[in-house]
Amino acid sequence: MSSSQPLSILLAPDSFKGSLDASQFCQIATQVIHSIEPNAEVFSRPMSDGGEGFVESFTYADAGEPKSIWVAGPLGKKVKASFAWQADSLTAIIEMAQASGITKVPRADLNPLNTHTYGTGQIIEAAIELGAKKIILGLGGSATNDGGAGALMALGIPLLDSEDKPINLGGSALKSLCKIGEIPPHLLDIEWEIACDVTNPLLGEDGATQVFGPQKGANEAQLEILETALTNYANVLEQHTQKAIHLEEGAGAAGGMAAGFMALLNAKLTPGFDVINATLKLDELLTNKQIDYIFTGEGRFDSQTRFGKLPLRMAELGHQHQVPTIGICGSLTCSVEELPEFKAIFSIVNKIMDEHEAMGNAPYLLQQTLLSVVPLLTKLSK
Repeated sequence: MSSSQPLSILLAPDSFKGSLDASQFCQIATQVIHSIEPNAEVFSRPMSDGGEGFVESFTYADAGEPKSIWVAGPLGKKVKASFAWQADSLTAIIEMAQASGITKVPRADLNPLNTHTYGTGQIIEAAIELGAKKIILGLGGSATNDGGAGALMALGIPLLDSEDKPINLGGSALKSLCKIGEIPPHLLDIEWEIACDVTNPLLGEDGATQVFGPQKGANEAQLEILETALTNYANVLEQHTQKAIHLEEGAGAAGGMAAGFMALLNAKLTPGFDVINATLKLDELLTNKQIDYIFTGEGRFDSQTRFGKLPLRMAELGHQHQVPTIGICGSLTCSVEELPEFKAIFSIVNKIMDEHEAMGNAPYLLQQTLLSVVPLLTKLSK
């Protein structure tokens, strides 16, 4: 960049789950950049891998009209949820975390034996009533381990016990599932796409229960119940569809919700980043604009970041276009050498503090970090 050209930065972060959403990151970063470089050109593209912030990624970019609805939360209490509606293509973009997310339940009440996805099904039903022919369902950040059973039941798919009665809601109820009734034909006419970056199978040590159950509040005894319940679910799904869906990569996403929709509604899995990238046309932006830096990030950079997490995908995209990428995170537990795609990585936590304090002060900590980082980049660019 010559000294006559203003600094040009693309902001493309994921959310810092539970503390800072992606659009807040963009707002704070834009303010800091303009306080240091008033003429800087800043492009804000809040991102999501399918979890928290997925719908906002579309509505922020005017790629969907926001629609709101009151639905059942993970424990039945009403919550307000939004989805994005594309009237021209009759496509609905839905984020299961809006109805069934872990942030919808007080930490002390988390219990995946009881939490369910019924509210996500209610959002989908509202989209179908609008005339949706395609549903893009973002999975991630769930409080649930019910295999998507609650959502499927909300859509009118009978999940029945040995007495032909509907099973109860919640992860533990899957152990009483015996058969699946007739799927309403209109559901099979819809194109179902699942946006998600999780590649875990449904069962086993890398499965939905063992990997994600503990963070949803399950203890060892509960994990055993949930694994047994999901195993029964997998068996019944296979009997009904002749598909060994539990072996599919990604079937364990969102407490196994991917498995239910893949098995019964023929949903296709796509990495969340690819869905967002196609909509926001980031390749086009990086090709047509002279971008000096990309800022991306999320709450945690750890050993999992290497495996296709959104910030890494952004850094790889930057590398393709020869644009250096700066990573910003809360918790940094891997070395920068493990993530060579990044020009630099900064944690916003610059002194000893517990997680609660760090999350509560995330906006301020981000601001202070950027006030240190942006002047360094400005000097390098001149």
